[in-house]
Amino acid sequence: MPDALPPITTEGKGTFGCKINGEIWIPKTQDEFLGNNFDLYANYDDASHVIDIFASKRYGEFNEGFAVYIWRPTMTGLQDTARIGIDFQNINQSIEMYRNNTSSKLTKLELIRFDMPNRIASGTFEAILIKQSKNDTLRITEGRFDVRF
Repeated sequence: MPDALPPITTEGKGTFGCKINGEIWIPKTQDEFLGNNFDLYANYDDASHVIDIFASKRYGEFNEGFAVYIWRPTMTGLQDTARIGIDFQNINQSIEMYRNNTSSKLTKLELIRFDMPNRIASGTFEAILIKQSKNDTLRITEGRFDVRF
């Protein structure tokens, strides 16, 4: 288990981390020879104007991950919660995802840097993610990302 979250940076360093119910979560893979960012991927879709960030932790049969979607980011600062999607899934426990409810305002995401020319997005986030069928929740705090897309 990691003992610290990555620092909050804005240089496109390829970092992602948060706390899930108080426990540190960072992406990781057993296949280190594939490169440091195999477990973290970001993309900007020019047609839909969405930043997709995928972070996963995979080894053996263990597989869990986050997906963060930011629709139509235009500037730094707090983003409209109706334009933020955050999913978390632990495939070993269930194929059903924990999701934020965009209408409930239980999500906060701030872009610290959104740099289209250099294709860098950095920010912080927190959320309550809900698994609808079980009425179960996860509290996400101290989230941060610094990615190239």
